[in-house]
Amino acid sequence: MIRRFNPVCKASHFRYNRRVITIEGLSASRGIAIGPVFCLVEEGAPAIPRHSIPPEAVDGEWKRFEEALSRSRDEIVALKDGGPGEQAAIFDAHLMMLSDPEFIPAVRAALSRDLVNVEAVLADKVGEAAATLRATGDAYLAERAVDIEDAFGRVSAHLARLDSRAAARFVPPGSIVVARNIKPSEALSLKDSGLAGIALEEGGATSHVAILARSWGIPAVMGARGLLGAAGDGETVILDAHDGLVIVSPASDQLNHYRSRAQADRVLREEEVSRAALLAEEPATTACGTPLSFRANIALASEAGSARAAGARGVGLFRSEFLFLSSARLPDEDEQYAAYREAVEAADGDPVVIRTLDAGADKMLAEQGELRERNPLLGWRALRYCLDRRDLFKTQLRALARASAHGDLRVMFPMVSSVEELDAALDVLDEAREECARDGSRFNPEMKVGVMVEIPSAAVCADLLAKRADFLSIGTNDLIQYTMAVDRENAKVAHLFDQYSPAILRLVKRTIDAGRDAGIEVSLCGEMAGDPEATVLLLGLGLRSFSMDAGRLPSVREVAGRATIADAEALASAALSLSAAREVRKLVQERMRAYA
Repeated sequence: MIRRFNPVCKASHFRYNRRVITIEGLSASRGIAIGPVFCLVEEGAPAIPRHSIPPEAVDGEWKRFEEALSRSRDEIVALKDGGPGEQAAIFDAHLMMLSDPEFIPAVRAALSRDLVNVEAVLADKVGEAAATLRATGDAYLAERAVDIEDAFGRVSAHLARLDSRAAARFVPPGSIVVARNIKPSEALSLKDSGLAGIALEEGGATSHVAILARSWGIPAVMGARGLLGAAGDGETVILDAHDGLVIVSPASDQLNHYRSRAQADRVLREEEVSRAALLAEEPATTACGTPLSFRANIALASEAGSARAAGARGVGLFRSEFLFLSSARLPDEDEQYAAYREAVEAADGDPVVIRTLDAGADKMLAEQGELRERNPLLGWRALRYCLDRRDLFKTQLRALARASAHGDLRVMFPMVSSVEELDAALDVLDEAREECARDGSRFNPEMKVGVMVEIPSAAVCADLLAKRADFLSIGTNDLIQYTMAVDRENAKVAHLFDQYSPAILRLVKRTIDAGRDAGIEVSLCGEMAGDPEATVLLLGLGLRSFSMDAGRLPSVREVAGRATIADAEALASAALSLSAAREVRKLVQERMRAYA
């Protein structure tokens, strides 16, 4: 049965054909997927997730609840002890509620009986209790209903932080996950669930979820507004992530057509793997013999080996924050050391560039989320967060230093906005090395340290940063976002996020020139590096080191291998003379026909 559209959705986003619904979005990770819908969030429902659990999961859910209760009590005690008497009385009442001898056992009983996740059980029981109190008509008791919602709201918040990915454990293999949006941490748990694709109402092609989907080869469509109102759990959908379409309740002829396309995609991927294996045996150069470097972007240490098999010669970006987001607790030094060592050893002597913790924005740790910043993209994130949390930062740097004893590990600091910030980070790194030396831990004293250029101020001052760094790496995703004042997660302004903007090209060239003048390597690890259309232009701007999702390596490397530096520089010179992104794109596309 086709569900009716949500009335708030704009009809311009839909195309009608009998009972078939086609919703247009943005292609985020190319591919074709066909399968039943699994909704992580339902339109119009509270933010509390609700999903069935098997009987054997009850004890684990209850353990999460008890831990969330314990953390909530500890928080309330701390608030109570530091506040005035009236505030203390309120928190005393909250503590009593969180230990209620009737309410807490009722939650346990409902969990075992209803077999749904504990967040949903708690929301139901709190709702029932609050409704009962309000129904009395007594003003005092109605106020107590607010207290119950407040006290247990704190528990719900902790449950979300303890395991916001709980639903992913129950995603049936072969499903198309549909949601308003999901966090990168949720995507991590979805990775191994066997899902066939991801379709989200929000987000853009350069969101972190999109980046992860591409890295894992999972088809994904973002910005498909109205999807939750059009597709229900179990309903068959086609995910056409080549053209950015989600087809709900497809006709039989559409299913046959897309099954054929999906099979063709599988054959093409197998051919790309074969090409990558052949290319990996040869040196990477342009047609005129200029040496090039192609590395991979990874999110987990386990991906380093597969990246090498795909033809990458090293890792240009290891997003270490996913070590911190994939668990309810922060990884300790030994856990981090083991992960970094695994990646370094899998690279077999090739460089592994590990970005220090880049938490914030859509990849928040618990205490960052509690700030409720009005604009977290410009707030307490990445390096500025780490410099405030020196204990956490130094733990990571110690783990990185120790892992450097096992290969060519290089450290890269994200979101550097000034020389002062770089100097402060280098000071903490020196302290970490000194502690390792005192402890007798082995490390490479010549470990290279670099800067990620992703803030306009860093690109403008790249010459100053290059005097202190061993290498620079351009992160075009955030560089475009901050230069053009465009939230890369926002589908409403996605059309303004343009890698061909003259401002972006000039900042990229300025950074590459600064590295060349200082005699240090400059790489590019943003999505632009993995775009074959942009390859020749980047070569012309002076780029010689690329880092991207491993699946994109064959296409980019083939284009680079057919180009000469003279032709590339001519293209770049012409592009830099233009005044609009659309003009640059037209020029690039015309010139790229020669490399097809």
